[in-house]
Amino acid sequence: MAIIASELVAYQAVNHAQDDTSTQGGAVVTTGLVEFTDIAANDDLEVLSSNAGDTMNMTIFGRSAAGALVSETKALTGTTAAIFATLGVIERVMKITLASAAAGTVTVRRSVAGATVIALAPGKLSTRRFFYDAASQVGSTTRYEKFFFKNENASLSLTTAAIKLTADPATTIRVGCAPAVDDTATATNRVTAPASVTFVDDNVSQSVPGGTLAAASVIGVWAEMVRGAAAAAIKNTFTVELSGNTV
Repeated sequence: MAIIASELVAYQAVNHAQDDTSTQGGAVVTTGLVEFTDIAANDDLEVLSSNAGDTMNMTIFGRSAAGALVSETKALTGTTAAIFATLGVIERVMKITLASAAAGTVTVRRSVAGATVIALAPGKLSTRRFFYDAASQVGSTTRYEKFFFKNENASLSLTTAAIKLTADPATTIRVGCAPAVDDTATATNRVTAPASVTFVDDNVSQSVPGGTLAAASVIGVWAEMVRGAAAAAIKNTFTVELSGNTV
């Protein structure tokens, strides 16, 4: 059977710094996702699992309507929705983490019974926003964060594999392919460019080194964000595509 889109999954790097001084990048973390659906308007959140036995803690980190970083840790109550009442109404989700792996699928959604933000499959522990708490400075600032695409097909290789930035509504992102498959390279911090990575803008394909992403292999992708001096706040998305051929 051919590789299907759901088998090409985006994951976090082990060092996903939330400041401009800590190490960035490293190896893949397959329990951490980098995709979720942001809330369309200020709202509070709730969580529930598809398994009644799931009672581990979840922490949601967000930004309030006033601009403050806020968080709350709350125990799941199985299939009954638990509302993050102390967190309250937030303007955006920053990060969501589970203290331990769940047996069921854990869904975070707008309260009450609203649109889904993320459905964490069993074994997945977190999802997060890129460039957490990144603020503009007195001069132009460039930051870098790393994530991975993994080929989760059990046996097939993705050939003529390439990455491409397909959407960047805020026109602030470029991307660069890691120089090797299954790499573990780091950058000194998120304001230092990674070595041997070439950054390109929208709709420019970069081939995966060697042209093939084998079954269970990963390719690192670095995202570069440039913000001008005293730039206005943005709440936006960018989309990166992994493409290739399959039998």
